Amino acid sequence: MAQFLNQVTDRCNLFLGYKKEDRSIDYELEKRRYLMKKLKFDSYDGVCFLNGLVFFAPVALLVRTQAGVSEHIFFLLQALLSGVIFLGEIPTGFITDKIGYRKSLILAQVLLLGARSLLLAAFVSRSLVLFVVEAVVEGIAACFTSGTGSAYLYALYGENGYLAKTAHAGNFGTAGFIISTVAYAGIYKISGMEGLLITTVVMDIIAVVCSFFLRSESSKTVIADRKEVQLQADTRQQENSADTMQKKDSMRQILAIFKNKKAFLFVISLAIFSIAWLLINFFYVEKLENCGLPVEWMSLIILSYSAVQMLAEPILGKLSDGKNGKSGRGKLPAVTAAAAGVAFLFFGVVKFRAAVLLLMLMLPLLLNLPEYLLMNLENQFVDEAECGSQRAATLSVLNMGVNLVEILTLSASAFLTKIGIQWCFVFVGCFLMAIALLFARIQK
Repeated sequence: MAQFLNQVTDRCNLFLGYKKEDRSIDYELEKRRYLMKKLKFDSYDGVCFLNGLVFFAPVALLVRTQAGVSEHIFFLLQALLSGVIFLGEIPTGFITDKIGYRKSLILAQVLLLGARSLLLAAFVSRSLVLFVVEAVVEGIAACFTSGTGSAYLYALYGENGYLAKTAHAGNFGTAGFIISTVAYAGIYKISGMEGLLITTVVMDIIAVVCSFFLRSESSKTVIADRKEVQLQADTRQQENSADTMQKKDSMRQILAIFKNKKAFLFVISLAIFSIAWLLINFFYVEKLENCGLPVEWMSLIILSYSAVQMLAEPILGKLSDGKNGKSGRGKLPAVTAAAAGVAFLFFGVVKFRAAVLLLMLMLPLLLNLPEYLLMNLENQFVDEAECGSQRAATLSVLNMGVNLVEILTLSASAFLTKIGIQWCFVFVGCFLMAIALLFARIQK
């Protein structure tokens, strides 16, 4: 199969005017430009789309509660999931750097299929033990995905194409989510909760098949796009005891990034983004009730804000075109984070219905923009720290702060609701504005 795909690639290259022996840096850059302009849809977009087709998502809590799991246990299961991710981030990051981004993404899809199958079995058998096992398997799957998708796209598309491609792939995930949200009511009416879970498992099977068609990342591509990064660990083959020493050195090198203040800014920022998404995903409904709006509107609101989120790709594409040069692009993280902060702050205090609904539609998009820009800055930071050969492991270390905060937040979810949800939104808004100020300072 691999030989056949290589032959097809070579024929395409000949058609484009390239010979096999001409695979230089210029060739890699030209190939990337061609990918960005012509091949808009690829297997990675397909995987993102299929992963977005989670038909039970609107009633994810009911999948557990109808099987006899209390809300208290539900939040503990979510905390367990985050705990597994927290513990598995670094080991799976090293495995990913060893086996490659593509193979890691395939493994993540297989594990996700296993987790969804376990969820179906747990619901049918009403088994708490299977729910626990499902949370663990899903956590391991998330570990292999964490940072890997970002590193994979950065390796293929480089600094210039990364933002547009990330937002583009994200839009396919959003499209899948919209379709599953629309279809869920019909499937639920016809075949109940089992139908929703079975349909999701079928989509996961197709996603696994699709993942085998992911393009292999090339180390040449990374080096071609970032000329400052010189001959990074091509010589990492020194077996036995030398290999063990190398792993220790790699770990020291990765942990050394925390000597740089930027690393802490990334960790704090990712943690705040995590809390912000938690508020959007779990507490939009409560805000609706507080404003005296019917809860039935929630489905329409989800569809509407998901559609608005898809504007992230064209917006980031235009913003990162670079008409204002690198200095102009450097201000974008601070500006977008500040805009998201102001929106969250207003959402917490405003009670005027029209304003609440408008902000509900805009908040996810406003949060997406600085989040994508942050991921791009993360990858640049990894290059600056000369950790490119351990990119996935380094990104996993930075992501650990998110998981730690999620564990604390999910465990203390009852306390958050007692404070008052409106003040939680205000709190996050203030933090986002503080992050914007820090970004503005470090980008000077």
